[in-house]
Amino acid sequence: MKYINLGCGPKYSTDKVWLNADMSTTSKDVIECNFLNGIPFGDAEFDTVYHSHVIEHFSKKDAVFFISECFRVLKPNGIIRIACPNLEVIAREYLNNLERANNNVQNADEDYDWIMLELYDQTVRNKSGGDMLNYFKKKEINNIDYVANRIGNVVREWYNSLRGQEVNSDQKFLAKKFSLSSFFSYNNKENELEQNYSEIGKFRLGGEIHQWMYDRFSLKRLLEKVGFKDVIVRTATESYIESWSSYQLDNPEETASIFIEARKA
Repeated sequence: MKYINLGCGPKYSTDKVWLNADMSTTSKDVIECNFLNGIPFGDAEFDTVYHSHVIEHFSKKDAVFFISECFRVLKPNGIIRIACPNLEVIAREYLNNLERANNNVQNADEDYDWIMLELYDQTVRNKSGGDMLNYFKKKEINNIDYVANRIGNVVREWYNSLRGQEVNSDQKFLAKKFSLSSFFSYNNKENELEQNYSEIGKFRLGGEIHQWMYDRFSLKRLLEKVGFKDVIVRTATESYIESWSSYQLDNPEETASIFIEARKA
């Protein structure tokens, strides 16, 4: 069997069945390649293509090309597995928090503030980390349980890392998913120079921002458009892929992502 993890970041399996690739890397275990130019492998090479929190960083047009490339490098009946922010769940959570905040439910305004960050921040930010980074700089996060339920328990360790504690690979992976790389090198500058238009443009073309969002309908439609079949929504632990949970690539704690699979026709 031969699997590939695209856009793997610092969290990947070193099992011999896996190849790991990313747009940039400093790891000897990860191949560096620009997916906008295609996936640098031959036709029908892989049994599984997996990517987590990657597709939302492409424009709609580039996403079609990227998924087409995933289709090309898969063997017949091969499996694609995608994890990305779940627009449907975020939208429902936004509406729920809006009602709670409007009805003055205790602490609902903080839950509302957080879900607005999930919905918009990584699309509109003009510098790394955006307002989501500022959220974790706060002296107190009163709704830490809610945020941990949304994106995983390691968020508590992120918060504690501001107090000088060691940051582990799982935290770095989750930070990558939300593009909070500067969270781990924050030097407490109070008066940063205002970015000029050129800097903002370079940042927004640099890959951190989200260019589109997906739900179970739009992902299914995209996969079928490219030629995939048997599209199915999964949990973090369910999969067509044999022994999937043993690779520990998807976090069963988080509720903010959609996991979806399909087969190459």
